[in-house]
Amino acid sequence: MKCLNKIPSVAFWVIGVLCVLFPARVAGVLPFLLGGVMLAVGLLRGVAYLQNKEFLDPGTPGIGQDIILVVMGVVFWCAGSEAIGLMGVVWGILGLRKAAGTVDQALRKLYRHQKALLLVVEAVVRVILALALLFDPFEKFSAHVVLLGVELIVANVQLPQEESRE
Repeated sequence: MKCLNKIPSVAFWVIGVLCVLFPARVAGVLPFLLGGVMLAVGLLRGVAYLQNKEFLDPGTPGIGQDIILVVMGVVFWCAGSEAIGLMGVVWGILGLRKAAGTVDQALRKLYRHQKALLLVVEAVVRVILALALLFDPFEKFSAHVVLLGVELIVANVQLPQEESRE
């Protein structure tokens, strides 16, 4: 299962690199590209999860995330270019969730009298970008594709020190 857990990271990292290098081209095929990867990853992890009977262990995350990946992958794939607006909205909502997590981290650091300025700036930028996507997901989508690429690359780079903290 550990090997399967790396597949999404690698796949999303590759998509991130493509988004950064070829944003205009990727924007047109993003629903198919991202939808296909989401579908494949959701199916692979879901099947492995069921085969290993991990759902019996209460300490293991549920299969719900994988089912949602499959559903969203199918929706993006079927909708094609019509999914761009939906992708922008979903991306905006996910951005707000990430911003909320960043706010929590900043507040914890501030409470402990630790430096939190970069986290505060990150949270503000995340909120602004997420709101921009929610209110106008079509405007300058290529620019957001570059940001998506950077986000996918950064989010899927596993640093040893981060793994030891979790």
